Amino acid sequence: MVAWPHALTAVACPVPDIDPPPGAEMSRGRTSALVVREALLRAARELLDERGPTGLAIRDIAARAGVAPMGVYNRFGSKDGILNALLEQGFAELAAVVTVRPDAADPLGAITTGMGNYRAFALANPAMYRLMFDQPNAGFEPSPEARMMALATFERLIDAVQLGIATGHLRPGAPEEIAQRIWAACHGATSLELRGIAFISDHDAHYAALVRTLLRGLAAHPAPEGES
Repeated sequence: MVAWPHALTAVACPVPDIDPPPGAEMSRGRTSALVVREALLRAARELLDERGPTGLAIRDIAARAGVAPMGVYNRFGSKDGILNALLEQGFAELAAVVTVRPDAADPLGAITTGMGNYRAFALANPAMYRLMFDQPNAGFEPSPEARMMALATFERLIDAVQLGIATGHLRPGAPEEIAQRIWAACHGATSLELRGIAFISDHDAHYAALVRTLLRGLAAHPAPEGES
């Protein structure tokens, strides 16, 4: 969904597991790698929500999860590994909410609902949204896996547009280009809202009108002004 650089950032070599620090809430024996990884990712998500993308630190993530800092390197390779895991989580969540059951009788309704859900996700997860689209961490480059997750999310909108074209609700054109126009407008409005940059008082009404205007302009047979 974003034009990320294609070069990959080198990651640190894995280091051996070490035992959790005294007092950590771990079961006797060595906790499974999956459980520790999930605990670290959960801690990272909590800190992301609390401090934003630039406030993540490996020591703080490890302390929140109750493991030693070297455990983070062992399971994620580097801080970039944590950031990429968060990106994959964010795009998976976004893909789930923007995916609307296709309806050949009303494909534009599905797009309207999906883009409404896009904004709702951003407002509910502003720090994650910033990590996904603003790239606030200097020197960080998303992994191929994270970029594929982003593309898969965008393809949900492409699918809805393709259905609209096939059913005659949208005018013919390249589905990717049309989907990009819709996303660009909705993303722009959402980003401005998150930054508090606006000269309107009713963001809900504004966003709904924006989506209606977009789809009216792209429709094969536009409805008269004032009709939905």
